[in-house]
Amino acid sequence: MEAQQTYRVTSDKRYLLDGFIDHFEDTTTRLSMQQIVRLHKQGRFKPLPSSLLNQGYTASHHWIHLRLASSTPQTAFLELDNPRINDFWFYQLTGNNLIHQVLTGDARPFDSRAFPSRNWLFPISLTAKAPTDLFIMVAKRHEVLGVRVSLWGSNTFERHDRNDYLSWGFLTGFSLLILLINTVAFVATKDRIYFWFICLILAIAFHISGQSGLGFQYLWPNTPAFNRLDPQLLSGWLIMLTQLQFMQQFIGQKAGQSRACYAVNGFKYGLTLLLVLNIVLRVFDVFPLHHFQWTFNATLALIVISIGLAFWSIFERIRQGEKVVIFYTFTFSIQLVGYLLVFFINLAFTRGKEPLFQFDSYILIIINLLFDLLVLTSGILFFWFQKYQRQNRLLLTALHQSEQAQSKRIIDALEMERNRMAEDLYDDVGAMLSTAIGYVSSTLRKPDVRERFPMLGEARGLLDRAVENLRTVSHNLMPKNFAQLGLAKSLAETVDKVGPGSSVQFEYVVIGQERRFDAATEVQVFRIAAELINDIIKNSTATQATLQLVFNHQTLTLIAEDDSPRTPVYNNLSSKVNFVQGTLAIDTAPTGVTTIIEIPYQHQPV
Repeated sequence: MEAQQTYRVTSDKRYLLDGFIDHFEDTTTRLSMQQIVRLHKQGRFKPLPSSLLNQGYTASHHWIHLRLASSTPQTAFLELDNPRINDFWFYQLTGNNLIHQVLTGDARPFDSRAFPSRNWLFPISLTAKAPTDLFIMVAKRHEVLGVRVSLWGSNTFERHDRNDYLSWGFLTGFSLLILLINTVAFVATKDRIYFWFICLILAIAFHISGQSGLGFQYLWPNTPAFNRLDPQLLSGWLIMLTQLQFMQQFIGQKAGQSRACYAVNGFKYGLTLLLVLNIVLRVFDVFPLHHFQWTFNATLALIVISIGLAFWSIFERIRQGEKVVIFYTFTFSIQLVGYLLVFFINLAFTRGKEPLFQFDSYILIIINLLFDLLVLTSGILFFWFQKYQRQNRLLLTALHQSEQAQSKRIIDALEMERNRMAEDLYDDVGAMLSTAIGYVSSTLRKPDVRERFPMLGEARGLLDRAVENLRTVSHNLMPKNFAQLGLAKSLAETVDKVGPGSSVQFEYVVIGQERRFDAATEVQVFRIAAELINDIIKNSTATQATLQLVFNHQTLTLIAEDDSPRTPVYNNLSSKVNFVQGTLAIDTAPTGVTTIIEIPYQHQPV
C-alpha cells in the first residue's frame, strides 16, 4: 500500500498525480502537524481519485499528503492552483525529520510565500537516499475550497512560468493600449460611451487580477486584509453595473423611449446599494460564517437578473432593425456563452463536484476580455465614426442652408436696391435728360441758332444716345415685370434692346419647355446671362453671337458663343454660378469663345 502511494520522479516534466494524493479533513481546525503525521500513519487519510481537492463550502482544515522519491538528486516544484487560499501550511519531512516549513496564505503578506508567484509554489529538494513526505494544509473561511495539485520538473517549470508571465504581460500591454485609445477618444469627443467602456475593461481586469492572484502579487502585496473583501467576487458586481451602463450607452437606451430603461436603472441603483452594504459588512466582519455563501448566491441571482434585463432592452430595440443593436446582440450573445460556462464551473465547485472543464473560470473571463477589447472596440470605432459622420453632414447641411438663407437675404436686399436704382435712374435722371432734350430741340428750331451753334445738333445726338443707354442700363439692372415674364422672355427682351445699339448681331435661342426656378435663382441666372452679354459687347470684337437657353430634363444649360478670338473678362461669374450650384466651362479658340453653364433644378418650387 505504501509503495503505491509513493510517486517516483524520474525526468524533467510535468507529472500527473492522480491516485497518489491522500486527504484528511480536520473539522476541529486545531490539530498540529505532529498529530496529523500520527493520523496518517494510522491510515486515517483517504486517497483522492484525482489531483483535484474539491470540498465546496467548508471551514475545516484540509490536509493533503504526497510521498515523493527519486533515483537521482534533483529539484521539483509543487504547485497548488488556487491563489485564493486563506491559510496555507507546507511541511516537508524525510523520515521523522522536518526539513522545510512554510506558513503562508492570502491572510498574510505576499512575501510570506516560499516562491514569488501568483500561485502557491514550493521548491522541493529530492535525494536518492530516502523518499520525502509532503503535508499541506489548506483552509478557507466558510468559502468554497477547490485546489488542483501539480508537480513540475525544475527546467519544465521555469519554461512554463516564463511563458505564463509573458502571456500575462502581452495581455496587460494590449489592454493598456486599448484603454489609452479609448481615453484619448473620450478626452477628444467627451462621449460617455468611451468612459463606460473604459470602466467595463477596468472592472473585468480587476476581476481577473483578483481571481488569478496577480492583484495580490502586484497591486496590494502588503495589504492582505484587502483579500477579505473578496475582490474577485465583488468585482463581478462591478462588471454587471458597468456592462448594463455600457449597454445603455451603446444601443442608445433612454428613459423617455424605453420601458426597460426604468427597470435597468432601478436594478443598477439597487445593485450599487447592495455593493456598498456588502463592503461595509465585510469591513466590520458582521457575520463571517455565511458572508461568502450569501454573496455568492446573490451574485448568481444578480447575474440571471442582469442577463434578463439586457435581453429585454435588446429585444425592445432590435425590432427597429438598427445595425448597432444587431451588432451588440451578437457580441452580448457570445459573451453570454462565456459567462454561462463560468456560472456552471463555479456552481460545480460550490457543490463539491468535479467541474465539466478542467481549467480555472478566469480563463473564460480572459477570453471574454479579449473579445471585448477586439470586437467591442472595433464596433465603437465603426459605429461612432459613422455617427460623427452623420452629425458632421447634418452640421454641414445646416451651415449650407444658413449660408444659402443669408445669401438669399443679401441678394434680396441687393435686388431691392437695384430696383430702386433702376427706378431712380429711369424716372429722375431719364426725366431730366428728356427735359434737356426738349430744351435743345426747341432751341434748334430757330435757324439762326442752328447756324451759329452747330454743336447743339451734336449735343442733341449725344443726349439721345445717353437716354438709350440709360434705358438699357435700367433694364439690365432689373427688367420690368420680371416675375411675370419669367427668365426666358426677360432675356429675350434684354437681347432685343442691346442688339440694335451694338455692332454685334445677337441670336437668341430657347430649346425645350421652360421650367421655372424660385425667384432668387431666376434673378441670379438672369445676372449670369447679362454678364455673358456684357462681356461680348464690351470686351470682344465679335460680329456674331448666340445666346441659348436649353431646358433639359434635370438641368438648365446656358450657352454663350461669339466669333471673337480673345480671353473673356468676367466679373465674379464663378461665384454667381457656384451660388446656384451650377458648373462652368469656358472654351477659347481662334474661332471664338464658347461658355457653357449648367444649373440643376434643385431650386425649382414643388
